[in-house]
Formats: sequence, structure tokens, C-alpha cells
Amino acid sequence: MLKKIDYGDVIEFKAARTIFNQPLYFCHFFFIDGLLIDTGFAHVSAEVLEAVKKLPVEKVLITHQHEDHTGNCALLQRELNVPVYAHPETIKVLRNPPNLEIYRKLMWGNPPPAEPLPVKKQYKMNHYIIESIYAPGHSIDHTCYFEPQNRYLFCGDLYLGEKLTGFMIGENIADHFKSLEYIISLKPTVLFCGLKGRLDNAESRLRRKYAAWWDIGCRVKKLYDAKVSRNQIMKEIFGGEIYFYYFSQHNWGRRYMVDSIIENIEIFNQPTKISL
Repeated sequence: MLKKIDYGDVIEFKAARTIFNQPLYFCHFFFIDGLLIDTGFAHVSAEVLEAVKKLPVEKVLITHQHEDHTGNCALLQRELNVPVYAHPETIKVLRNPPNLEIYRKLMWGNPPPAEPLPVKKQYKMNHYIIESIYAPGHSIDHTCYFEPQNRYLFCGDLYLGEKLTGFMIGENIADHFKSLEYIISLKPTVLFCGLKGRLDNAESRLRRKYAAWWDIGCRVKKLYDAKVSRNQIMKEIFGGEIYFYYFSQHNWGRRYMVDSIIENIEIFNQPTKISL
């Protein structure tokens, strides 16, 4: 399924794989002033093409390599004859997409190989200037796009929510904090989030997310300094591992958040750089 929501200067596309007409998981991508930011996933390719070919798409910008954001890059390159821009690490993945875990294939599908161009620092369009902001943490290649006039932030998977208590393999809590610190300094007003769509009160939401994760990190540090085991830390902080860890074939879990905090434990010896 694919739904279109028109906010005037921004159009939001809300996509989901469905079973018995029930959506399993939503992902969002956006159009502003000739730019399509992310492309949705391969399982909704026909709907995506039908929707976006009615728009004056000039360029496609990608936030990061994950298949729910990149699934239609090759399709739009071929059918609309438009360039796709992405971080160099994203380009590596899109040129040679990996064999995904079963749950990812079922939910989103394998993206076909694509040939993006390296992301530019800035895109001057008819009405807006869109700035590229490297913001790793969720993935090594994660990139946000910022419109400074209205302070819109197209944030991919930077936000996702304020009480998220799990990481994919490879996520890095120190990079998350650095990215959030810089993004918060821009004082964004509206988030255009890959999971939740358009959200007001952007700066406050990001501050609350930062504070929630800082609190978890400090609690983990206290237990770690007391020589508590990682498994016991996870039980005391979160009540144990989430079931999705097993469904995801060990690709996403609370243990990866705990591991990343411990691997970067020194940052919690310092005062936070964001007022909480």
C-alpha cells in the first residue's frame, strides 16, 4: 500500500507491506521542490512509480543504504531518467546489494543494483536550498537533508522515536550523540522521519531522544563499573532481550545498544553537551 499526504510544499508518501490488508510496518519518503528524498522499498515499486511519475522529480536523494529507503533507486533511474545521489558508502551497497535476512526480504524486498552519484553538499532548487548533513549512528553512511529557510529536517532514520531501546548490528551510540548534537544546534522545526512521517516540535523531540539515551547510557555505565555482566545489565535496564531479536535472525536487539554503550563507555565520564 502507498498513501500520499500533501502538506503544500512537501509531499509525504507512506508505504507498507500488507497481509490481509493490514500494514506490517510503515516507511515514509518525501518530495520537495523537485527532490525525492528516499524511494520506499521494492515490494511497492509499481505504486511508487505510478505516484512519483506524476511529480516533477529532478533528482533523488538517499538518506542511507537500508532497503526500505533505497528499494526503488534503480527503477526511478531507469523509468524517470533522473540522477540518484547518495553517500559513498551507500553507493557501494547499492552497486552490489547484500543478501538480506529473511525478515527483511519479506518486509521490504531486495533492492536491485543501482548506480548513484556522490552526494553534493547543497542542492539549489527553484524555491529552496537543501543542504546535505552527514549524520552517522544508525548506519555509517547516514545522511540528513536540511532546508534552512523553514528549518525542515528530512532525517531518514536519525529520529525513529524517543524511547527506542534497541540497535541494529553496527549502530554506534557515540556517532548517534555527535549527530544529534549537531542537528539540534540547527534548531529544526519540523522532522520528516522515515518511520513516523511529518512531526512538529522537531528540536524538542530530538532533545528528548538525546536525554533518554543519555540516561540509559549512564545507567549502563553505573552497572558496568560495578562489574555487572552484560546479560544482567540488559535484564536490569530493559527487562531482557526483545523477541524481535530472534525474529530478525539476531540482526536487531537490545544487546547491541548495551554493547555500543560499553564500547564507548568513556563518553559517559563527561558532562553531556546538550542541556537535559
